[in-house]
Amino acid sequence: MNSSAFQPMLDSIAFPQEADLPPAQTNLPPTPEAQGEVAATSPATSREGSTNQPPLWQPVEPQFTKAIAQYYGVSRKSVQQWFQKVKEACPWFSESDLKLPDERYSPLCVELMGQYRTSGLPFEAWKTQIWEQNPELVAAYQAAQKIHNPSTDPSLLSSITLSPSDVPLPVYPLQPLRLTVVDSTDRLTEAINNLNTTLQQFVTNDQTLEDALKQNATQKGSRLGTELAIAEIGSMVQATESARVELAKKLGLLSIPTDPPQPQSA
Repeated sequence: MNSSAFQPMLDSIAFPQEADLPPAQTNLPPTPEAQGEVAATSPATSREGSTNQPPLWQPVEPQFTKAIAQYYGVSRKSVQQWFQKVKEACPWFSESDLKLPDERYSPLCVELMGQYRTSGLPFEAWKTQIWEQNPELVAAYQAAQKIHNPSTDPSLLSSITLSPSDVPLPVYPLQPLRLTVVDSTDRLTEAINNLNTTLQQFVTNDQTLEDALKQNATQKGSRLGTELAIAEIGSMVQATESARVELAKKLGLLSIPTDPPQPQSA
């Protein structure tokens, strides 16, 4: 919102004091001597309606909190409280219009804070006076609020009416839910017993198979041993028979057969 459209309130208390000053000193803070006199005569609080106040300060440059507090002879906390009241009384101004990023207050903000200080009015009365003197800004602010928050518009809320209805609502009967609880303990016990029996049978079959394999291996070993013994005995018998025949030949007990004569060829 353009701050140039705002018309600052000209306080009636400030003008008689400001009129006694030379024109060149209107926008300048008082000298250190004058500040000391103001601090000695003015209370260092932000109490509304205090007397013996310095004239309204209308600087042309942004000012820090310290300079404003020294000019009006109050604490820095009081200046910060004035700033919050100015924001509440003039909501159509954005904070950037009133305060700079370097914590300095704009000339407009300094003037508004000075008006509140020198007005001698309670805050709500001063706010009402500000709104009465700037109806265009108030109307624009309220219109913008309605656009951004349409639900808060009283005219929209009043347009909603409630009318009774003669159409009965259908109510369907609810079907009862039937649940059947089955005790499966016996079946589960039987299944566990069957499983144990099957496992035991597996163990028994495995043991029986192992015994059969051992017995078969023993039988195969016995038969192989018998066959080896028979073969060995046969070899021994054959060797004995050969030795007996040779001995008989040497003793002359057996005649050595001669080969038949071979026919001579012509």
